[in-house]
Amino acid sequence: MDILKICIIAIIGVIAILIVKPQMANMSVMIAIVTGVIMFMLIMPTLEEVLNSILDIVSMLDIGIEHIGVILKIIGISYICEFSSQICIDAGEGAIASKIELAGKVLIMFISIPIITRLLSLITSLMP
Repeated sequence: MDILKICIIAIIGVIAILIVKPQMANMSVMIAIVTGVIMFMLIMPTLEEVLNSILDIVSMLDIGIEHIGVILKIIGISYICEFSSQICIDAGEGAIASKIELAGKVLIMFISIPIITRLLSLITSLMP
């Protein structure tokens, strides 16, 4: 990942927004969304490398892949909700952004139920 490219794209996007916003506010929101999507696409290969590294570690440690899968889903939901929420905030829709965050939290809680159940089972089996 080349952080310099990402920062340059971000700066160009901000400059474009500052130029366009006084005349066409709606277009500035679109520029912000496109800039964010381009930046996200640039980090996708790095995210893929991170995922592959985590899977390699899991295979070496012989940890249950189903639990790591849940954790990776939780991380993915967090990133997607944060990204979407920030786009809504940039568009001036804070109420929708908060609903995205709430939906993400509920989904994370739902997805984490198997891990919580396993943890509670482990705790109760260790108690005398």
